Parts: sequence; C-alpha cells; structure tokens
Amino acid sequence: MNEMVEPTTSIHSVSREDAIEWIMEEYGESLKRFIFFYVKNRTQADDIFQEVMITVYRKLDTFQERSTLKNWLYQITANKCKDYLRSPIHRFASWKDQALEKSDEHTPEKSFIVDEQKRTVIENMMKLPVKYREVLILQYYKEFSIQEISELLKVNPSTVKTRIMRAKEKLKVTLKEEFLHE
Repeated sequence: MNEMVEPTTSIHSVSREDAIEWIMEEYGESLKRFIFFYVKNRTQADDIFQEVMITVYRKLDTFQERSTLKNWLYQITANKCKDYLRSPIHRFASWKDQALEKSDEHTPEKSFIVDEQKRTVIENMMKLPVKYREVLILQYYKEFSIQEISELLKVNPSTVKTRIMRAKEKLKVTLKEEFLHE
C-alpha cells in the first residue's frame, strides 16, 4: 500500500485503492466472521464479502463521516447479509458447513468440556431468528454499544435492548432443554 490510512486521517485523503486495501486489512476478517454468523455458510460468506467490498469501493466517496467508518462498514455488511437472506438463492444454499472449527484433539478434558459448551451456545444462537442473532453478535462478539447497534440497524436503542433481552431469554430456554437431555 502506497499510503497508510491513519485513524486520524480521513479515508478520503488517500486513493480509493489504498483506502480499500487498508479497510480490507483492518476490517476484512472481522467482517467475514460477521457475515458468516448471519448466513452460516462459508462459501456464501466469501461471496457476500466480495459484494460488500465492491459496494464500499463504489460508495467510498459517499461516506461522510457522520458515523464511524467501522459502523458504516458494518451497516453495509448487515444490509448485504439481509438482502441475501431474503433472496431466493438463500433457499437453495447448502447448510452443511459447520459454525465452528473442530477443536484440537490434544486439549485437556476441562478445555474440551468448555469448548463443547461454547459450541452448544453458539449453535443455539445460530438457530435464533436474525433480528435476535444479530444483536447478540454485535454486542458480545463485536463489542458494539447499544447506541452503535441502534444506528447500524436503524432501530431505537430501546428496541435493541428488548431484542437482546428476548434473545437471552430464548437462549436460556433452549440451553436448559439442551443440557437436560444430555
């Protein structure tokens, strides 16, 4: 990259190509994980990520810094994911990819149990409706504030809080059933 984009530097002060390269380095993996949590399919996540980067490239000059770059990127990404989930292509997509990588076989028993519990929580979280899943992902995995989630999803902060509360309630019920059956 010819010029580095510093946090204090405007994204508009560098070439579009340099800005995109910096965005991909700075946010690429995080955005890909975010997309995967939405669509639950690695191949589709990669395709959506490419669409996101094309959209960001095309609309970079429209970013007016009213919100943070991070929030703007996640908003574009969330919208692309929602578009995909509403599309007919989504109905035909393969759901065989697993949400989590296989754990290391050489971990101690305690670590294995913790990993299994985390896997169970994440698998059950992935079963929640998108409106609940997305707020949990944004708050707990991406560490967005209620206000940032509100701006990103274009809903009231009270709606975000309600969705988080309902998502937790749904998870509690599901996890109680899950652990009772073991």
